[in-house]
Amino acid sequence: MLAKLGVSYFGVRNPEHVARDLKRMAVAGCNVVLHTFSENDLRFYLETMREIVSLSKEHGFEVHLDPWGVGGVFGGEAFTQFALEHDLARQVLSDGVRAPAACPNSPRFREFMREWVGEAVKIGADVIFFDEPHFWNPQLLGRSAGPWGCRCERCQEGYRARCGAPMPLKFTSEVREFQEQSLLSFLGELAKAVHRLGAKVALCLLPEWQDPEGVVRRWAEFAALEDIDIFGTDPYWMWAGQPFSRYEFFARAVRELADEYGKEPQIWIQACKVPEGREWEVRRAVETAWRLGIRNIMAWSFLGTPYMTRVRSDRPEVVWRELSAAYLAIRGRRE
Repeated sequence: MLAKLGVSYFGVRNPEHVARDLKRMAVAGCNVVLHTFSENDLRFYLETMREIVSLSKEHGFEVHLDPWGVGGVFGGEAFTQFALEHDLARQVLSDGVRAPAACPNSPRFREFMREWVGEAVKIGADVIFFDEPHFWNPQLLGRSAGPWGCRCERCQEGYRARCGAPMPLKFTSEVREFQEQSLLSFLGELAKAVHRLGAKVALCLLPEWQDPEGVVRRWAEFAALEDIDIFGTDPYWMWAGQPFSRYEFFARAVRELADEYGKEPQIWIQACKVPEGREWEVRRAVETAWRLGIRNIMAWSFLGTPYMTRVRSDRPEVVWRELSAAYLAIRGRRE
């Protein structure tokens, strides 16, 4: 298959500027672009996003749209208006406090996500990219411990029906399994809606550094979902303070699961928050993915992420140079 090589793109909603940036992506070897499509975009930039998607296709790109931070359930540095406006749809933490995030088991949030999917496909998305779907987890906030979600009435009722006992205050393996089954139901419903509208579905799951073998075993049910076309993960090893071997472990696991369940494997390369002196590892990661047989390779994000303080690389221009060199080398190869 033709290699799919791309980057995420966010923070710019001026089509004139986007057009210039798309040319820079093409020069760097990209043929796929992921545009974030947040609640803010849906509410205030819908027609602009339609124009940006159209521009991307005119420049020869396959277009992925990502529910960036939507509901606080998907990954991304974006705030959620939905959680502010729908208090009863919010997650309830183990300490009884309502989290600033929607519950994936909330019928109202599922309805909202179907509306988001409808608009994303309508404005031209080739692929809907469901990024890092999750319940409230203190580790995602950089904390080793803390209250977890969700213990709303709906989740407690569902847990009791599934496990035959009240949901505990402590996070247990049974709670984890209930949450995974909830996410499977949530994603399966959304993926089916995407397919009905004629677009493809990509799913990116968070790696789990403390128990990589265990999380890969649990990924199998997600990879097996009927309406998932592309299955991947984003093992940002430098950000997580992990050795490169962990990145390779997760890349190999994605390839094996995708092969087993008939999906297209996708891996995300860390091109953000890269420390000075380690930029060469970006090229190494692309080459490793290619060696493992992955032909859908994406990087977060454009230009090495120079314009978002929290995830900026130390030397973004060097990161971009390494990523571009790796992509162009692949574009020059034949299978």
